[in-house]
Amino acid sequence: MHEIHEIHEIHEIHQPSGREPTMAGPQVTAAEIARIAGVGRAAVSNWRRRFPDFPQRVGGSDSSPTFALDEVEAWLRAQGKIAQARPEDALWRDLAAAAGDGDQAVLLAAVGEYLLGLGAGRPVPSAFPGSAAPVLDAARARAGQVGAARAFDELYARYADSGQRSSAVTPPRLAALMVAVATAGRPAATVLDPACGTGDLLLAALDAGEGRALLAGQDADPGAARLAAVRLAFAALGPAAGTRGNSPSGDFSVSGEAPREHSGSGLPFDRAGTGTAAAAPPEAAVETGDALRRDAWPDRLFDAVLANPPFNDRNWGHDGLAYDPRWAYGLPPKTEGELAWIQHALARTAPGGTVVVLMPPAVASRGSGRRIRAELLRSGALRAVVGLPAGAAPPAGVALQLWVLTRPAPGTAGTHVLFVDTAAAGAAEPARREPDWDAVGALALDAWTGFAAGSDRPEVPGVRRAVPVIDLLDDAVDLTPAHNLPTPAGAETPDLVADAREDLADALALVARLAPGSAEAPPGTAPWRTVAIADLTRGGGVTLLRGPVRAGRADAEPPASTAPDALRVLTAADVTAGTAPSGRWSPDTEGLGLLPRIQRGDVIVPAVLGAQGTTVRVAADRDHGALLGPNLHLLRPDPQVLNPWFLAGFLSAPDNTRQATYGSSIVRLDVRRFEVPLLPLDVQRHYAAAFHGLYAFNDALRRVETHGTRLAQGLLSGLTSGVLTPPED
Repeated sequence: MHEIHEIHEIHEIHQPSGREPTMAGPQVTAAEIARIAGVGRAAVSNWRRRFPDFPQRVGGSDSSPTFALDEVEAWLRAQGKIAQARPEDALWRDLAAAAGDGDQAVLLAAVGEYLLGLGAGRPVPSAFPGSAAPVLDAARARAGQVGAARAFDELYARYADSGQRSSAVTPPRLAALMVAVATAGRPAATVLDPACGTGDLLLAALDAGEGRALLAGQDADPGAARLAAVRLAFAALGPAAGTRGNSPSGDFSVSGEAPREHSGSGLPFDRAGTGTAAAAPPEAAVETGDALRRDAWPDRLFDAVLANPPFNDRNWGHDGLAYDPRWAYGLPPKTEGELAWIQHALARTAPGGTVVVLMPPAVASRGSGRRIRAELLRSGALRAVVGLPAGAAPPAGVALQLWVLTRPAPGTAGTHVLFVDTAAAGAAEPARREPDWDAVGALALDAWTGFAAGSDRPEVPGVRRAVPVIDLLDDAVDLTPAHNLPTPAGAETPDLVADAREDLADALALVARLAPGSAEAPPGTAPWRTVAIADLTRGGGVTLLRGPVRAGRADAEPPASTAPDALRVLTAADVTAGTAPSGRWSPDTEGLGLLPRIQRGDVIVPAVLGAQGTTVRVAADRDHGALLGPNLHLLRPDPQVLNPWFLAGFLSAPDNTRQATYGSSIVRLDVRRFEVPLLPLDVQRHYAAAFHGLYAFNDALRRVETHGTRLAQGLLSGLTSGVLTPPED
């Protein structure tokens, strides 16, 4: 078992000539101390200011000091700030340390290739540094515990969250939507992603059963391309790749039988697409190289092309590609690299095939691209532009768009272009990190499938509309969905404003009624003794249960199920928002039988710290029987020892939260570090009543915010549309 206090990146400090380090031995930076303790960098700076006994600087500079490793470890142990790491965390730290300043993607891909090759008895990949070979041993041991696929997925999730990922990220739900749009009414036997990154869109196509003849990808980043190939190989292996080893040594097989030997990249899918790793997998091939400058597929046409290409890239090859035959709609300006990718995708699409490309909103209206947009319209290549809610994909603050195009078949030309705006329908709730993908997907797919089938569906004001091409060919050729959709009439605004005003008045009255009181503690009151949750669990006062750990953000939960027998699941977003269990998982979801079922009086704590601090929930009737979702902890107190509301109140305390956090890019909570006072049950009940009242007060405040915002928006809309008038006085 690895522990978090092991040091994986130790830099020798090289001083300028004439200066020697103040002391010998390994030294660490503040960032490395933060990793050791599982906290953010700011916490280390705070410790240096607050604690006089914090180790003194022994090297580096004022702006980037270094400290003696042994002194740091001794101080952290004395302060109780070294946490126990999970095996997957320790393995990732080993890999990141082995990569050093090099490309983590290349090293991670090599680990994946090694895990894939274990079943065939292949040697260590030559690209793997010999000094980093211990990482292979650790990866093999982890794979023996949980299976090769899960071991690799754990590492990849940490890589994706580490900030080292250089390629564009396409969240799984968005990728699934892009595949569904591209294949609506016409399955795609061959699929290409010319800027595939680490393979998000190709994996979505594989999951949807598309690309059965060929899944092809290309990326300029060698590490990303290798990772895409590894991810596709594991996905094609299916559940067999997760088989745990049964031998004492932890040996395992990545599939029912060892993959046969092949040449090429050393993967079950080789670069020529002729390898195999399962009974009937699709062919897959991922090439390295810039698709605009060195196209890997110049002589191949695909049924569907999907892409999330680089945005705002002025170094896309304008000068060297001026006479390229792919620019059938015009030479893209140097500032319009996105239009180069669109034309490249069309050039690699078979007649009648579909292209779906994620685009920044500026491409729809920039003056420099007006002529190419006009040609795309005249030829009938551009079929639809779908506006997405902000947060659909990085960059999170930008409302991106999906451009849907087809390579026109001879003698065909489109007369209309579909515009869809999903922003309002899919806007993320305040407590959720991502859009409502169910609403976005339903709206976009319904609009597109009807339009593509030629059905005469009525327009929905502000939401969808088929616009004649001739109406778009003006001086601007503006393809922004919001600019081409009629504004809702707003006739219902007065009723909405009246309802919002009434709801706000009720919420304000509730807040006034629930405002909690308090009394000052008598002078000289002795501080209470506290006990850690870890000690309470050992003594039986509390039972600690956990939901599944899913390290990635976008794939924190399986897709929602609409099946009649779907099971209710309490999600982390439900806890934060104070809503009823919203998750609906199919009964055949992997590992479902291991999830705890919630009981009344259970105390639920998210595993990840939210922007507003720790949100703790005491399970009520609406939660009873639901399954505990990902990234949640469940504390079940013994009623003879702890009152649930008493426990929940002290778990919510800011001081408790500070001492229980660890991690940097994602701040997590170690619930075992929380402490609660040792008080008799009759005293606990007084605190429990106060905490329960405070919870109701906070809930009422949320209602005030919701209804107040709705009233303000309704008034603004009504006044500016003319359906409301300001008061005379």
